[in-house]
Amino acid sequence: MEDLGKRSTTEAGETSATNSYDEIPYHDFPYSFTHIRHLETMAVLFGMSPPDIREARVLEMGCAAGGNIIPQAIDFPNSRFLGVDLSQRQIEDGCRLIESLNLNNISLRQANILDIDESWGKFDYIIAHGVFSWVPAEVQQHLLRVCSANLAPNGVAIVSYNIYPGWRMASVVRDLMQYHCAGFPDPRQRIAQAKAILEFLVSLDIGGPMGQLYRNELAAIKQINNDTYLFHEHLEDQNNPVYFHQFMQIAQSAGLQYLADAEFSTMLLQNAPPKVRETFSRLPLLQQEQYLDFIRGRRFRKTLLCHENVALKRDITPNDIIGFHFALDGACELADFVIRDESTAELRRGASVLRSSQQLVKAACVYLKEISPRYISFRDLYLTARARTQAACRFPADHPALSQEVLSSGLLTGISVGIFDFCLRPAQWVDRAGRAPAVRPLVRLQAEMGKALTNLCHRPVQLNDICRKLVLRLDGRHDRSSLIPCLKEAVDRGEIVVKQRDKPLKNPPPEALAELLDQTLGEIAQARLLVQ
Repeated sequence: MEDLGKRSTTEAGETSATNSYDEIPYHDFPYSFTHIRHLETMAVLFGMSPPDIREARVLEMGCAAGGNIIPQAIDFPNSRFLGVDLSQRQIEDGCRLIESLNLNNISLRQANILDIDESWGKFDYIIAHGVFSWVPAEVQQHLLRVCSANLAPNGVAIVSYNIYPGWRMASVVRDLMQYHCAGFPDPRQRIAQAKAILEFLVSLDIGGPMGQLYRNELAAIKQINNDTYLFHEHLEDQNNPVYFHQFMQIAQSAGLQYLADAEFSTMLLQNAPPKVRETFSRLPLLQQEQYLDFIRGRRFRKTLLCHENVALKRDITPNDIIGFHFALDGACELADFVIRDESTAELRRGASVLRSSQQLVKAACVYLKEISPRYISFRDLYLTARARTQAACRFPADHPALSQEVLSSGLLTGISVGIFDFCLRPAQWVDRAGRAPAVRPLVRLQAEMGKALTNLCHRPVQLNDICRKLVLRLDGRHDRSSLIPCLKEAVDRGEIVVKQRDKPLKNPPPEALAELLDQTLGEIAQARLLVQ
């Protein structure tokens, strides 16, 4: 454990004039729930006709160095992207990356959110992730006014923020860290001391709810494993959680309405205990959402907003999802999937469970698992599952168990409990490395800089040293025969270690290097990094 240092005589109220995000830049990750693919999908699900993401105008407030918006600009070269952040250092870092990638459809601007007005024009999609709770009330209100005044008529905005009641308890840990670190002016020292005091309290093995609180928060911090998160979440001057209903009051006063939560499954009462469903089903949607927060102790929300005059469809039916593509995470577990009878099978994804006895649904799940993590259209999935079910069960072509409605109902249940991924326009990637495999130039630059790699599903990926070394050469101009010497050079320089039966090889034979290459390319493909 880090020693608990002695505090200086600096008063707690004194702050540096330097922007804290210049001193400790926020981690620069992509967030899949903010991707305009996802925003468009959710809007369509609820009956909107949102702007075409292939020719959209997108604004991100609090863009940091562009880690969330630059990959989207690469995805959609005919769309225009603008990122805004107060930190000059992060904007400069992002601009250098944009210049290196020779992108001409994105710009980053150092500015205060309060500077944004109607003269900036309309945007089809507005992103504000990790900003609202970390700015004063004046900026919070202006941020939501921008989400209204600068949003296109059928546009979508997403705003994330810390919420009560979950942050009531988390605030105790923040207060502890703030108090302990008040006399440490250096940000890195404050981070070390924040960890030290929490680790010290956990080491005391305190009983009761306080001991559990400290253990849970320390476990969460270790799982995230990012000092910039700890600093800006717990040590910043500003961190102002609100209740969901309070957030919506501000949003509604700006002329906005609640579209959805970025995680569809969290909205549905059917995922709550029976008594909760029975009691709250008669309440208006916003009240349902607030009560669910109280029940679940939720501490963070990702809210999609649209203009108050947009008509929304709240009663989602199986027919509403047949225009989407579907995928299954490779980590999902299938149990007892016998297609030929009506036995109940289970599909698990973390804590989420889908149970079905429908042969057509079971056949679709098995096929989605086989092609995971690839997306497939509803029509293609239906045709494949129907053919397999018909073959296994010998049903006539007009058997009710083979109807399209059976599958669409099963899929709707699956996305409602968070089992299936769904998207209107899914990303495309290469499943297997070809003769001359390639990744995006952005990925090669990220590997060179030692950053997490942004995959084609807009998620950060951490790879081992061997993968990262190989990624640097995957430009589509190096075939497999030229990649093996690259691995050999890295081995000779001691940059990577080749093992056989868990023992390092100083001079690995060509066949060992070829096997390593195949294995490494397979890992890169599985990470969804390969492109045509």
